[in-house]
Amino acid sequence: MKSFGDIVCSFFDRDSGFSEGLFSSLNCSKFVGDRIESVEKNLKFVRESVGARKLITLNQIHSAKCIVVDEKSESDQEADALVTQSESVALGILTADCVPVLLFDPTKKIIGAAHAGWKGAKAGVVESTVEKMVSLGSSCGDIVAAIGPCVHVESYEVGEDFLSNFPVEYFTKIRDKDHFDIVKFCYNRLKEKGISKISVDEIDTYKNHEKYFSFRYARQNSNGVCGRNISVICLKSTA
Repeated sequence: MKSFGDIVCSFFDRDSGFSEGLFSSLNCSKFVGDRIESVEKNLKFVRESVGARKLITLNQIHSAKCIVVDEKSESDQEADALVTQSESVALGILTADCVPVLLFDPTKKIIGAAHAGWKGAKAGVVESTVEKMVSLGSSCGDIVAAIGPCVHVESYEVGEDFLSNFPVEYFTKIRDKDHFDIVKFCYNRLKEKGISKISVDEIDTYKNHEKYFSFRYARQNSNGVCGRNISVICLKSTA
């Protein structure tokens, strides 16, 4: 967990939770077959860890939809990104190989969080999150972004039928197999929106599946059953 003046943010791993079995242990998704009681305990742990009064997560649908939330908003709305100006309201994004993107405007005190799987990234979820922040008063040049643990190019093998989804510069050959660089794609979407301060976590969730939930690994080993990691950003309360 990191604290930067006005915000607290964290890319949580799968440890320190209450879930069991394939969801062990900090699964934060209610939509993957885990016991709801365990998930609720996990979400409470996360909320208390970042010192928030409220934690809002989404029913993610692999879209470009970004919503504005506040202390009155409820979790589980269908969307893939959210922004807020409300203090002590934590934004939570759930991933298991997809890219979590956290954003902060220290000038206007606006935060955002986006879930970028390949479908959402292609649809423009990163751009829509930045644009939503701008609609609230942010300037792109003031926004700081962080890309969290996700599947990296070395682990993201794709079939030939996938290649038409993205420009050729986002693919590379590894051992004669095509691999997609979703991190580079999301990074460039941020750069093209005028964001220059971008940090990238080098952790590959597939390679580190014992520490992070990885859907790609689970699909190969447990019929795709696995939990979801949570990435959180929260404006500290000044009250």
